[in-house]
Amino acid sequence: MRKTIVYSLLFALVVVVAMPLVADDGTMLPAAVFRARIIPAYEWLPGSYDNSGTYSATSTGTTTVPNMGFALEYGINDWITAGLQWAPGISFDSNVPMAAGPKANVDGLSALFAGIVVQIVGPKAPVVSNVIRFDIAPGVKIPLGSVNFATQAVNAGTGSAYTVETPDLQTLGIGGRAWLDYVASANFFLDLYMQFIDYPGTVALNNSSLSGYVTSTLLGGFNPQVNYGYTLRFELDPHYNVDIADGINFAVNCAFRYDGTPAQTWSQTSPYASPSPSTTFFSANPSLDFFFYKSVVPFELDLDYGQPLAGTNTAQAYTLDVQIKAYLKFW
Repeated sequence: MRKTIVYSLLFALVVVVAMPLVADDGTMLPAAVFRARIIPAYEWLPGSYDNSGTYSATSTGTTTVPNMGFALEYGINDWITAGLQWAPGISFDSNVPMAAGPKANVDGLSALFAGIVVQIVGPKAPVVSNVIRFDIAPGVKIPLGSVNFATQAVNAGTGSAYTVETPDLQTLGIGGRAWLDYVASANFFLDLYMQFIDYPGTVALNNSSLSGYVTSTLLGGFNPQVNYGYTLRFELDPHYNVDIADGINFAVNCAFRYDGTPAQTWSQTSPYASPSPSTTFFSANPSLDFFFYKSVVPFELDLDYGQPLAGTNTAQAYTLDVQIKAYLKFW
């Protein structure tokens, strides 16, 4: 039998890595203030990086993934903020070009991140500082949807549209985020950001993706439990802002980002299939922000772009998104 390799050029992982994750910086919401966000995003993936980091364009064309995300946060006090962040949110009308056959997609629901940001060092934190901000945010990623890949295989075989991957890992994630800011002046600060999410649970190979289902079927029901390990992100992000008119603040920043995952582990082995390898992805993510802070309802318009720089065992993913943020206080 020809050896089958289940590779981690999984579009689900690409969506998780490249789409907006509402990282922000170490600044906090004021007490009793809500912030609501709508985040339309678009991702395109023209090719991939192999194990040595060499890029190759996909012969069948560019994968495209529209997405709509949302977030709601609330300032419990001046140094604690609670939040529900669904960004990326729902992927829809995506297209994974194939050489022949019906339309393939990566549509579906991403996980919901629920957490609390606690500022330990900052202007109104327990440790007062106007130069350093240090925040931590424990939280969980809650999967919101799953796909029956047996049904997707039938759809592919009968000429109907089918899903090859879910847009996020369909298992509970536990971890958190941390920010360390150095405030050089009223107009400039440097933000160091980290996110670590551990996935202690497992997913059966035939439920992990369409390729996993096909591999399990071809190998006569070989169906190990897949452990994804963790996802890790680091960012170095210089920020500059200035008032450009009465009540309008303009900000520009560029996050230099690293994303990584370990190799998957399986509960069983086979000479004909192997777990997905570790991945790395480096990108530059410039952002322009306009904050209308004197309007009846203060709001921000934030335009973000993701430029891939390098990677291994992952897709070359470009992203473009707009964040619309509104600030509300009811009491």
